[in-house]
Amino acid sequence: MAEDNVNLVGTLEKILYSNLENGFLIATFLVENTTKPITVKGIVFNTHERETLLLKGCWENHKVYGRQFSIREFMPVEPTSEEGMVRYLSSKVFKGIGEKTAQHIVNKFGKNTFKIIDISPESLSKVKAVGKKQRKSLLAAWDEQRGLRDVMTFLRGVGISHAYAQRIFAKNGLNSIPLIKTNPYKLTDIEGIGFLTADGIARNLGFDKNSPHRAVAGLLYMLEQQALNGHTCFTRQALLEKTAQELDIKLEILESSTQQLLDDSLLYSEKFQFMNADEEELIFRPRFYKAEQRIAENIYRILNSDAYTVFEGESSLIEEQQRKVGLQLDPAQKEAVEAALKHKVLIITGGPGTGKTTIVRFMLGIMRPRIPSIGLAAPTGRAAKRITETTGSVAYTIHRLLEASNIGFQRDRENPLEQELLILDETSMIDTLLMDNFLEAVPSVSRLILVGDVDQLPSVGAGSVLLDLIESGTIPVVRLDHIFRQAADSFITVNAHQVRRGKALNFSALGHKKDVNQELLDFYFIKESNSEKIVEKILLMSTERIPQRFELDPMMDIQVLTPMHRGVTGSINLNRKLQERMNPDAKGLEHREQWFRIGDKVMQQQNDYEKQVFNGDLGRIVNCDSKTKELHVKFEHGIVQYQSKELDQLSLAYAITVHKSQGSEYSAVIMPMTTHHYMMLQRNLLYTAITRGKQLVVLIGTEVAISKAVENECSMQRFTGLQHQLSELGLTPLY
Repeated sequence: MAEDNVNLVGTLEKILYSNLENGFLIATFLVENTTKPITVKGIVFNTHERETLLLKGCWENHKVYGRQFSIREFMPVEPTSEEGMVRYLSSKVFKGIGEKTAQHIVNKFGKNTFKIIDISPESLSKVKAVGKKQRKSLLAAWDEQRGLRDVMTFLRGVGISHAYAQRIFAKNGLNSIPLIKTNPYKLTDIEGIGFLTADGIARNLGFDKNSPHRAVAGLLYMLEQQALNGHTCFTRQALLEKTAQELDIKLEILESSTQQLLDDSLLYSEKFQFMNADEEELIFRPRFYKAEQRIAENIYRILNSDAYTVFEGESSLIEEQQRKVGLQLDPAQKEAVEAALKHKVLIITGGPGTGKTTIVRFMLGIMRPRIPSIGLAAPTGRAAKRITETTGSVAYTIHRLLEASNIGFQRDRENPLEQELLILDETSMIDTLLMDNFLEAVPSVSRLILVGDVDQLPSVGAGSVLLDLIESGTIPVVRLDHIFRQAADSFITVNAHQVRRGKALNFSALGHKKDVNQELLDFYFIKESNSEKIVEKILLMSTERIPQRFELDPMMDIQVLTPMHRGVTGSINLNRKLQERMNPDAKGLEHREQWFRIGDKVMQQQNDYEKQVFNGDLGRIVNCDSKTKELHVKFEHGIVQYQSKELDQLSLAYAITVHKSQGSEYSAVIMPMTTHHYMMLQRNLLYTAITRGKQLVVLIGTEVAISKAVENECSMQRFTGLQHQLSELGLTPLY
């Protein structure tokens, strides 16, 4: 058992282990007025042997190493005993002061040593053993250490955690106190400190809720919140009203602050007219405004540049390829191929079973002999792998194609891609910032084909690039809507298109079959209204029924999808339950209230260019070190090591949200559908979930929830400026 809330003051004697990256150390520590050192461990930055520290934490009994003190937070302090003073003055903090010199100083001033150095530093000249150079060095280090203590004491006093206090001091040094007293909202420049944290500090300092500093930071915060909801911009009036309501700031203060931000180019504005509605003023953060502007400019540049390779006699080329592969294209497919041969930029959209992959293969058959350099890419690793498997041509993630690293993309306008033909799949997943980076690297002579299903959920990141490009009418678009016979035999395909058209599913064909010898269906609906029972049925289906009947691996072939993170049927609870059922006893470690165990299925939650793992990649934990809190995860491209500070990049993936499933396909998909997900019950969400399943889709829930999703065509409108930017360049709509 651990003993909580213990304070210790003493000297850091010897550092046994230290990780410079995350600050973790193991050391011996001599508590004041004791003679036997203890072992301490924890996060301690910028410390030295023989430094005096105040440690806060708890005692633990380690199975191997015995009794240890686990450090929760620390602070440099001045020792109170003469022996401690000698240790402190002779530590690495005070360069040039050895143990003998330190002893002379303490012998001269006794227990008043530090008080005298503070109040009367010139008194050090009375100590013969201290030379002028030593005195100058000691006093400079003394001022720095005193400043550090003052800053840390101040920061902790206004409610800043020790970890953040370290970051603030590292960036601003002794200027930390005046900076925070003047404008605590500047703290949002520190990684990990958001508006809400800074706002709490400001309240502790007595800042008025209508402070202009608060209004400016609040407006920027609210725009960032809208970006998380998919908007690249927001109407000025709605932004002001939302900020006034949620942050309780007077409207006139916000209006003045908005204008100030616009004047300082920290915000941009444009006046748009949506459909037949009145003109609206939209407010942008600079990165989104400039990204959409560049997307439009690059589309214009590529469209209006001559192709390096020109195709003549499109019809004869198509007829020749049809004979070669033994395939007869339908009119829409033929139109798509003709458009690809004729135009520099083309969009091909359509649902499952409409032949998008067939068309890409067919185009490659015509173009590959004439265009030697072709690039295929997709937003995720799984999507890229699927293209490789279905076309026989190697595909990459967009990040890998652009040669991404932790310092940015190596491919850009100055160092463009070398491919003459670029084909992007799953384009609906590509957000504004990624599309901006991609188009910046596309050469003017290149051809660009964007393939995607515009009826799926939009990108997780801000923007709706594919939809905006289609609705702008400035780019040739071919929509494939014919479901081919093989696909028409699949209930998954048929019901996906039923959902897309807003038509009810045919439940009569989707129940359990009583005769186990009958042919298995690929789509089932199981009625259940009780959330706890839905969870039990998901567990039963995942671990027993589907593996037995369909001979699928419960861990890697079956994926549970859910509309939300929270709630009984949300991903957090489902992951906990599925882990308990499928992998309960393996060795692991706890991180932020969840266990990671060897054998667990996990998902990468953000792009890490150095590790070459990207948001949405699935892997399995293959090794775990509970002492250092390190994990090894096997992904498709190899094994990746995660240190303790990097574990936030991972989450359990037995159950994931539908948004996180975009661009992926799974042998079997199970999804709860209840009215508890009321806010998320949208047509494109259900459509996306169904189209993730290759062999089997199982919905468990109520007809009411499914009907609600099918009927709800009004997925949240995203405010973006891309169509406006395209029109500003004078691109004439084609239709």
